[in-house]
Amino acid sequence: MRKLRRFYPLALLLVLLLSMAGSHWASAAGAESAGKAVGYYASWAASQGYTPDKLPAEQFTQINYAFAKIESGRAALGDPARDGKNLQELVALRRRNPNLKLVLSLGGWDDSAGFSDAAASAESRKLFARSCVDLLLAHDLDGVDLDWEYPVSGGAPGVVHRPQDKENFTLLLRELRQALDRQGRRDGKQYILSIAGAVNGGYLNSIEPQAVAETVDHIFLMAYDLHGPWDASADFNAPLYAPSDGPPRYRASVDDGISAWLGRGVPAEKLVLGMPLYGYIYQGVSSRNSGLYQPYENAKSVSWDKVKSMYLNRPAYRQLRHQEAKVPYLYGNRSFLSYDDPTSIAAKAELARRRGLGGVGFWELSQDQSGDLIQSAWAVWNQRRFQDVPQDAWYAGAVERVCAAGLMNGTSPTTFSPGGTVTRGQIAAILYRLAGEPVVRGSSFSDVPASAYYSEAVTWAARRGIAEGFYDGTFRPDLPVSRQQLSAILWRYAKLENADSGARASLLGFPDSGEVSGYAEEAMRWVLAEGILRGTKDGTLQPQGRAARGQTAVLLERFQELLEQK
Repeated sequence: MRKLRRFYPLALLLVLLLSMAGSHWASAAGAESAGKAVGYYASWAASQGYTPDKLPAEQFTQINYAFAKIESGRAALGDPARDGKNLQELVALRRRNPNLKLVLSLGGWDDSAGFSDAAASAESRKLFARSCVDLLLAHDLDGVDLDWEYPVSGGAPGVVHRPQDKENFTLLLRELRQALDRQGRRDGKQYILSIAGAVNGGYLNSIEPQAVAETVDHIFLMAYDLHGPWDASADFNAPLYAPSDGPPRYRASVDDGISAWLGRGVPAEKLVLGMPLYGYIYQGVSSRNSGLYQPYENAKSVSWDKVKSMYLNRPAYRQLRHQEAKVPYLYGNRSFLSYDDPTSIAAKAELARRRGLGGVGFWELSQDQSGDLIQSAWAVWNQRRFQDVPQDAWYAGAVERVCAAGLMNGTSPTTFSPGGTVTRGQIAAILYRLAGEPVVRGSSFSDVPASAYYSEAVTWAARRGIAEGFYDGTFRPDLPVSRQQLSAILWRYAKLENADSGARASLLGFPDSGEVSGYAEEAMRWVLAEGILRGTKDGTLQPQGRAARGQTAVLLERFQELLEQK
């Protein structure tokens, strides 16, 4: 993660998967406050005048101290005197900010040589895990972050590789997780385990993404260095979206990187979107296309602070912004400068919110000492879209994600009405959107006007047998939907999509199973078997109970996951 890092050729998976909400209908588990805000603080920052006491700790949930190294199979500080002093000051910072977690990051671009050996055997993994715990205890820290650059292939010269790194990485993390948990039981605390991971197919093919995600608390996505001085031409460091006008070599974007991880089955809430506080300046670049995609003579990284002080507002440089990539760039004096500003960083934070990620983060904090970029992302990330959805509500994440996917809408720009009832017209519209809004013509229901937002949806649902009308020729779109009715509607849709595996659960364990209507009995057994619907905290089904909007958002996420797996 230090300065220049050569990533694998990017072959990103363009797959959008909504992550399954792990919340129960009546559980308090779910989104934790506003999510994570993670910043890397480099060991060399203090010598440049940016000491730990200057960090904006109130804007972070976690600060990763970078980097420790692996020495003879054990975790060790890179410079004990310097690092010891920095860690003492970070602990003092935490005393003033009790919610802040301090995590020791190992590896990075320069210090990943020992990972493969440490992971190679059961004995070496135990030795490494014990040394990590000892180092945490010696410096009063809260967890470990592994930045292995990279398993199997890639990285700086001298990094050891094995084909077995893929599986061994998982085993190393599991051993470390067990060691941290054992110590946590002794200390009465929960230690953090995280990793930093690249956002390209080469990296994802070199690890076991789902197994890794199940083991760690979060994965910091290094969604930068998508292009850099290792390329043949000047390009964007961290484009939000891949530009269509780029050269026919590999194209990459932050959005594609997120999709690549989600496409490997990693839950969105386990991902923290890492953002750069630096850019790259390419020199000796022709003025053609304002330097973009042009050959260059040399290139180097440049911090946001230096971008401001040395390049912005200088008449020799023109400020430009790519409308597709959603990032700014400069051209002047035969130089092309790719960077992020408060606007593009805010757009990245908003993307993280829309995709339902677990947090945002930054590399590296000393490069934005004034806090311009950090504050821009923090403000967006902590903004509550719906004022009536508490950030710690068990359905909060699902609400954000289904709205971002366009399946549900708020009842106003700032309210979602999570306790409100879903109506027949609304659920028809939701499933119609999920189906891709196929073209339909006409309506046979006297109470469904052509101008209603759900008109085509109701026609589609009725013709497909998903939602039926009444004997008198009406659909009654404003009638509230009960839990058993919603179950029956989803079951019918699943059968049409060949997503009914035949699994059925018993209703006998629920004291109110006798309240399930005959038409809904098999549908209720199906949603229970698939884990879409779960009993309430008092052990009942409440089949006649209304389907609240917040609950429906969670149900839709689980249903969407089922459809994706068929």
